[in-house]
Amino acid sequence: MSNEITMPKLSDTMEEGKILRWLKHPGDKIGRGEAIAEVETDKADMVLESFDEGVLEQIKLNEGESAPVGAVIATMKSAGQKDSKSESKSQSKSDDKAASTASMEDPGTEAAATSESPKPIAIKPKAPEKKDSPKRSIAPAAVVTDGSAGDLHVHPAMSANLSAAPTAIAAPPPHSEPSAPAADADAGDGHRLRASPLARRAAEEAGVDITHVRGTGPEGRVTKRDVDNFLREQQLFKFRRLVSPREGAPGSREELSAMRKTIAKRMAQSKREIPHFYVTVEVAMEDAVRLKDSLEATEMFEEAITYNDIIVKACALALGRYPRINASYADEGIVIHPNINIGVAVAVEDGLILPVIHGCEQLSLLEISRAAHRLVAKSSRGGFTSDELSGATFSISNMGMLGIEHFAAVIVPPQAAILAVSAIKDRPVVRNGQLAVGKTMMMTGSFDHRIVDGVVAGRFLQELKRFLENPSSLLL
Repeated sequence: MSNEITMPKLSDTMEEGKILRWLKHPGDKIGRGEAIAEVETDKADMVLESFDEGVLEQIKLNEGESAPVGAVIATMKSAGQKDSKSESKSQSKSDDKAASTASMEDPGTEAAATSESPKPIAIKPKAPEKKDSPKRSIAPAAVVTDGSAGDLHVHPAMSANLSAAPTAIAAPPPHSEPSAPAADADAGDGHRLRASPLARRAAEEAGVDITHVRGTGPEGRVTKRDVDNFLREQQLFKFRRLVSPREGAPGSREELSAMRKTIAKRMAQSKREIPHFYVTVEVAMEDAVRLKDSLEATEMFEEAITYNDIIVKACALALGRYPRINASYADEGIVIHPNINIGVAVAVEDGLILPVIHGCEQLSLLEISRAAHRLVAKSSRGGFTSDELSGATFSISNMGMLGIEHFAAVIVPPQAAILAVSAIKDRPVVRNGQLAVGKTMMMTGSFDHRIVDGVVAGRFLQELKRFLENPSSLLL
């Protein structure tokens, strides 16, 4: 009996999905959790995973076609069903062949053939190559997809001397393995390149020629932060659509994409149904800036900690103390969620998506940073799973990198609040009765008045401000 594969609900707001590409074809074996298709939803291009294992029997929804949630898009048979049929077919074919062969031979020969057939043909195995001459093996081609360090796969023999456009090499040179790390090699101008061990390892894992990275440490030493900045610049060059939303041409009319339609519907619903009110607080960020700089200088973490990571961690701690902010309005009641799942708004070409970091109350600052880096990378190249775009209980919209001094965000239903984060600016402040220059940041919380009152919202922002102004608590 065939099992039906239906269009799943890959996001909270998904009503239909479009098949962009089938990753499996009829007759292919499918494992549990294996990707079988790429689906365009109202939020992003996502990967459809199999909930069972078996063999893909029939595709009922072609590439480029759409279907509502719950519609049958393919059928799948269990692996045992296919195997049994294949065995019966092969057995019947062998029996027919044996019968036809036997009818053309005499009884004595037929008996001999029946007892010995099918007899395998002896094949002499190819003599293995000698282990003491590995240089004769053919090296696979080094592949560069589009110049991005993240998509670079280099053959080990080429890791010490990476070219700008590597090609397949028939055999590696006699001295393919360097005796010293690439970071200690001559930089090309007669000077020895200085790099920290952590920077060397990061460059090697990313497939980056460290001689291309400009060092900012003492005497031009390359640090882990320099490698991270180099990779970030490469990613911004490759994924321009991540930071450059599409702009319309004057005098033109554009049809709304599925993502844009969802944004229009949800934001109109939010402003129509949710009674917003706004609370703004100014945060002294000198200590947070020093914390970030010290973590980069000492290279304590392999991941580069961003201000957004620090804010996510501080929000997780503050939400733990004010769980009413981590709530939703549903069916004339208030649902206070047991887990803190924070969505971070990311701009893409067609609009805005909200990747979710789940279980923030249990994650350290480093774990939050790793999760955020992974989700931002997926925002640019696609491949989200349904869990990564659903289940948010609180959201953050950060426009600090654009130099925005103050703004307010629209609540994402059915959440109770969203935090708008602005830029860190040098502003005049009063300390001990004296005028000084301090680094401050404006934060504005948008709250659902059906769930939260002004006093609770104000206390929550004060608690968040306290964590950010004392950032050492975020490392615990």
